[in-house]
This record gives sequence, structure tokens and C-alpha cells, in this order.
Amino acid sequence: MSTWTSTAGRARRSAPGGALPRPRASAKSKWLAGYGVAAVLPLAAVLIGSPPSGRGFALELASALGIVALTVLALQLVLPARLGVVARPLGAEVAVRLHRHLADVLVAAIAAHVALVVVDDPSNLALFDPLGAPWRAKAALASCAVLAALIASSVLRRRLRLAYARWRGLHATLGIGALGLGVLHAIGVDRYLTSPAGLLLAALAGAAVLAVVELRLLRPRRLARRPYVLERVLPERGGATTLALRAEGHGGRPFQPGQFAWLKLADAPHALAEHPFSFSSSASSPERPAFTIKAYGGFTRRAPELRPGTRVLLDGPHGSFRARPHADRVVLIVGGIGITPAISLLRSAADAGDRRPFVLVYGSLQWEQATFREELERLEERLDLRVVHVLTDPHPGWQGESGFIDAALLRRQLPYDLRATDVLVCGPPPMLGAALDGLRRLGVSPENVHAEQFVTV
Repeated sequence: MSTWTSTAGRARRSAPGGALPRPRASAKSKWLAGYGVAAVLPLAAVLIGSPPSGRGFALELASALGIVALTVLALQLVLPARLGVVARPLGAEVAVRLHRHLADVLVAAIAAHVALVVVDDPSNLALFDPLGAPWRAKAALASCAVLAALIASSVLRRRLRLAYARWRGLHATLGIGALGLGVLHAIGVDRYLTSPAGLLLAALAGAAVLAVVELRLLRPRRLARRPYVLERVLPERGGATTLALRAEGHGGRPFQPGQFAWLKLADAPHALAEHPFSFSSSASSPERPAFTIKAYGGFTRRAPELRPGTRVLLDGPHGSFRARPHADRVVLIVGGIGITPAISLLRSAADAGDRRPFVLVYGSLQWEQATFREELERLEERLDLRVVHVLTDPHPGWQGESGFIDAALLRRQLPYDLRATDVLVCGPPPMLGAALDGLRRLGVSPENVHAEQFVTV
């Protein structure tokens, strides 16, 4: 399975006279700040309140770190739930990266919590006896064991050959289990349950469970009432396949070029098997979305075998990858199946009569594998579009660009001032890194660049 997920930045337009305006605080920054506040609220409540008598600093700090760990664990369950309040400002890739980094914070908080409990009183080592320890300590040990299983199954998923759908179900189940056992431990300790910290922690834990219920139970029911029908299965160059859908009984969900959606078969709305793909169709026809998929394995390999008439559920749109309408020029740098969000943008621009200049730098292994090659030629007639094909393995007699999309190539093909230009980059990690490094060497501000990394799941 595959998708394109946001990794950086957003474009901005130059002010009169060529000076770049000071960037405003983005919705993403505001959301991250709010997330940080939510993560420390229970801890702040602990610090403001009066500590129980007879407790030393080490034990008080250990309790505070335990509260932090439970708070982060609860928020970790909210991040992947695709809630609009999270998904719209953050974008998928930022949410995933934040989820992974906070796992490190969670482990560090738990380790410090345990260490301080032992430092405060070395006899507390007896709490690690799974047979003789009191039930509250057993709950803590069980929570740590479940969390360790969650992390191990994530790090070793491919080595364990866990199917993505099965891993997702296991991941959510272990996350809820670790949180529940941790809360049970806090109930047994009974130090802050009646304080503002305890109430805040209870609210966050409840929100985490509700987020999982929304993702796994409530949303599939809503999506089942707005299904899509597979109209055509179209083979494309480069081993890709386009699935053309039609909304059944509704007008479709409006989307922006560059966004993606999760697809699953309608006969199993609550199944864990669902697959994220970028829209490749024009945003002018949301009732007829299309997705172009490269066969890598699993569902992507079976996609060409789907039959017209198959009913599909579409969870989306998601993602923040898009060109801003007031940019003076749009540059697209893509590699391989990274053409999918770019073709959606170009099709949408053609349908909207967009007269801005577009440049597409398109890396392919070979000429015959350049997906949408013929349509790009037609789009050059409908748009102010210049397509630069770059072949890694060019055929004899090839007169165009070859090799890799690096600073030298971009300097040849993008000789103009890019300060008022949206630069959108989509591709596998090596291509993405080389292109971003090339843009940096050309002096392009990160604020003008929006990058999408191809990931397999």
C-alpha cells in the first residue's frame, strides 16, 4: 500500500518590491502549541497543587512524570484517529512523525518515573516482583509489558511478517491496554485522582478511547451510507493502474489536488484492511474520483483484478499537500508514482483555466515507464506547462535530461527567481532528499517548499 505524506512547509508569496513577508503563525504551529499545552496540563496541576505530606522531592517528581507518561499515552491514541481537528492542520506525515517522536518521550518519562521511585526508597525494588507485589504495582508492570510489546511489534513488523491491517489492529489494542492498565495503576496509588490533575487525566483518557471508537466504529458506519462504485480499471504506463470511481447516491467529497484518501471494500466497512492513495483525478469532479496505484505488493498488486461494479468506501480527503492559488508560478518535482498528486493538480488547473506558468520536472527510470506521458503532452497544450523528463536509465539517442534530479539539473531548468513560486516535491526518499538539497543549494526558502514522501505500508 502507498501514499504520499506531507513533510514540510508551505509556500508564501513575495510582497511588493520583491521582499518576502514575515510568515504568520500557521494552523499547524497553533495546533502543536495546543498539543503541548494539553500534554503538560496535568503536570501543571500537580505542581500547582499542594503535595501530600511526608513525601520527598524524588517521589513527588516520580509521580509527576507518571502523570506525564499517562497523558502522552492518551494523546498518542488521538493522533492517528484522523480527526478533522488534528488531520487538517497537521497533515498526515507530521502527525505520524509526531506520534513516533512522542513514543521516545513516553519511554523516557516511564524510565525516569521508575528510577526515581527506586532512588527515593531502594526497598521499592520489591514492587518489580510479579508475584509478591501489590496489585497496583502489577498493573504498572503489565502496562509496561504491553507497551513494550506495542513498540516491538512496530519496530519488528516487517521482520515478524505482520500484515499491515493486522498490525494496525494489534497496535490500537495494545495502546488501549497499556493506557487502561496505567490508569488502573494510578487508581491504586490514589494520590491525585481527586485533584485537578486526576480529572484532566481522566478526560484525556476518555478522549483517547472515544477517538479510537470514532475511527473504528462510528466513521465506518457513516462512510457506508456514502459509498462509491468502481466504474473502470485502467492500465497505465510504469506498471500503474487507475481505479476510476463514481459516487453512489451522493455528490462525492470535495478535495484539493494533492490530497489522499483511505480506500476499503464496502462489504467489510469495519475491516482493518484499508489503503491510502493519492487522488489522481481533477478536483473539479469530486463525484468521480480516481486513484492511480503502482503495484508493490498486497492490495496494490490485486488492484488491477478488481471488477467494475465493486463498491468502495472512501475515507478522506486527508493531507495538506496543495498549491496555493496566489503563487505566481508552480514548480512540480516528482519521481516515479509521485506523479499522482501532480497530475491531479495539473488536471484541476486545466479544468479551472489556470493561466499561471507550471514546470514539471519528472524523474522516471525509463521512457516507457513514464506514467501519464501522453496526457502530459496534451496538458502542455491546455496549460502554460513545460515538462522536463529526467531518465535514470535513458535509451540510446535520448536527448533530454538524465541521471538524478540534483542542484545542477534544477539550476539548468529553473533559472528564474523562485521567491514567489510554489515548489512541490513528491517522490521516494532518495529522490526527495536530492531534490530538497538541490533547492536548498539554489537558495530556495523552505517556506516556499512543500515536500511529500512516498511511504509503503
